[in-house]
Amino acid sequence: MHFAGLSDTLEAKELAGYFTQFFEIYGGKPKNMTALKDLYELAYRQWDTYEPLEDEMSDKISDYLMSAIQLNSYDIMDTVLSIVENLSLKNVFEYIIEKKDYITNPSVRTLVDEAENDYSDTIGNPFEFIE
Repeated sequence: MHFAGLSDTLEAKELAGYFTQFFEIYGGKPKNMTALKDLYELAYRQWDTYEPLEDEMSDKISDYLMSAIQLNSYDIMDTVLSIVENLSLKNVFEYIIEKKDYITNPSVRTLVDEAENDYSDTIGNPFEFIE
């Protein structure tokens, strides 16, 4: 299943099934770029629903991302941050910000600094400013 081929206009209920399917496919496998890109595709579509994830799925995705984080991998951190931003995963975001002093790759550090500047005020409730 390639989630990139899904419609861009799915309802949150439809997406919930695809998130479940994601974990059926990738849950027990290594957290690699293929898996993260598929999760990004779902996260991007979830953002477009203007609805938060159910708490249980949000927690499951947060746990998944926490174990996928590689602080000095630009590709992984770029994708993880995009997912975190689209799904408003505040705890993962805060974890990354807390660990930024351990980042030795300058391009990743810049990426994290930019994310902190752009999203630290709204990561917990991104739709608060949308009217």
